[in-house]
Amino acid sequence: MKKFLFSLLLVTLLITSGCSPKSASSVQTNPTKPSTQSVQLPSSPQGQSATPPINFRWVDLKTDILSPKDLTTDGKRDGHFHVTMAFAEATKIKYIIVRYTEFGQHVQWAWQYNPTVAIVGSPMTVFDDGVLVVQGTDKGLASSGITDLDFYISELNNENGRDTFKFESGQTISIQIKYITKSGAEEEFNATTVVTM
Repeated sequence: MKKFLFSLLLVTLLITSGCSPKSASSVQTNPTKPSTQSVQLPSSPQGQSATPPINFRWVDLKTDILSPKDLTTDGKRDGHFHVTMAFAEATKIKYIIVRYTEFGQHVQWAWQYNPTVAIVGSPMTVFDDGVLVVQGTDKGLASSGITDLDFYISELNNENGRDTFKFESGQTISIQIKYITKSGAEEEFNATTVVTM
């Protein structure tokens, strides 16, 4: 009786999902040829904004702006990066993390708008229209529309007894930017760029 009820339930499920018992038995579970169908991603539902675009790029290694430990110069050139973001509504940038992860090595630099929150990694500087962004007490750096930021990160020489990093052509650097929108949603940008020297 249990087998009969199970079979009846299975046939009912197959019929309501648009399959027949015959077609269900002919479905391949391990196809030998990959599918060539293209999948179109759905557009954002009305009322929700799509993730805005970001352009992240390496600029150069020419200027001394900071040291690996703090925002004072150390006589060594720092890596200069530029990021352009397009925000659909007013936002506040909470933090930025830059990472290099390759061949088992992982180093990161961080900038946190709120001075009471400790960063994880080495410090970095952020400039908005050529002006150093100082930490504030509210939720983040106010931004809207097209936002351009320049930032600098230092090379590392056995920092914390483990972190060593020198800029070289071909390195892939990633960025994560966390922000909060005027409507209260927490979002983030993620992008990568390649060092060219």
